[in-house]
Amino acid sequence: MTAGPDRPDRMRLTAGEAATRQISPLSEPTACLPVRCYDTLREYWECPATLRRVYGVLVAFFVVTTGAVVFNGWGLLPEPFARAVPRSPFDAIRMAFSLILVVEVLELIFTVADSVSKAMGKQLEIMALLLLRETFTDISMLNAGTSLEQDRLLLVQIGVTAVSGLLLFMFRGVFLRLHTPYGHSDIRRYVCAKKYISLFLLLTFILGGAYDLGRMAVTGEKTVFFHIFYTVLIFTDILLVLTGQYFMPSFQATFRNSGYAVSTLLMRMSMGTQHLTGALLCVLAGLYLLGLAWTISRFADKCPEGAERRPRQR
Repeated sequence: MTAGPDRPDRMRLTAGEAATRQISPLSEPTACLPVRCYDTLREYWECPATLRRVYGVLVAFFVVTTGAVVFNGWGLLPEPFARAVPRSPFDAIRMAFSLILVVEVLELIFTVADSVSKAMGKQLEIMALLLLRETFTDISMLNAGTSLEQDRLLLVQIGVTAVSGLLLFMFRGVFLRLHTPYGHSDIRRYVCAKKYISLFLLLTFILGGAYDLGRMAVTGEKTVFFHIFYTVLIFTDILLVLTGQYFMPSFQATFRNSGYAVSTLLMRMSMGTQHLTGALLCVLAGLYLLGLAWTISRFADKCPEGAERRPRQR
């Protein structure tokens, strides 16, 4: 879960992150408009004042929605609002988690230009929070007044989903320690290319969110935003594979980025399935990432052509 404006992991920069910080509207006044637009948006998003406002809105939203749910459960809301507001307090938790996930998705979009590996770590964060959100959804389905034996299968599902979220949190930490960052002689052009891809993801985020909100307002169905975004993310990973091959033509870099696309595909497959199956697919995606990172750090005996290998970060 996002820790706040003073997150310590922001202080450790890879070669890509350092190049991203160097290519800014102030240091590169002749940069093309999309790159300057990206830098301006990111600078605004990472401003401590902006983050405080975002987290303040999250707190206010949770308090208001929880109060509305409680009043609706007591029958105090008028009829037009009573039909739109859920009655279970766990629904308020689910909506709050959904907003937290939206913030995480935005951070994922901006992380792509820094480091593809750190973007994968961010994906593990998102899936861990998704699993925790589904855990609260399953808890809300427990039948009050019935014996636990009747809800045994649901209890197993709750336990597996919650433990899977914890495992993904652990996998994220190990993965970020294992991955080996690389420098490159043409790193600035490579980072600029990834900024174009980040802007494409940001456009997808806006259009997909608008479509999903309109669909929910008309049909009243559940959100499918994360299904849409992760579907686009799979194709984006393939685009990153081809872009990386253009700037770093090596089998190792191609295999690593292709493996990231496989992990993203497994995460996407976990959505829309039963919670138990989805949790197991997420754990499989995390294990695959760990195996990929360990294999590259252990058996990569030479650097990609034109790249300068850097020591592993601790």
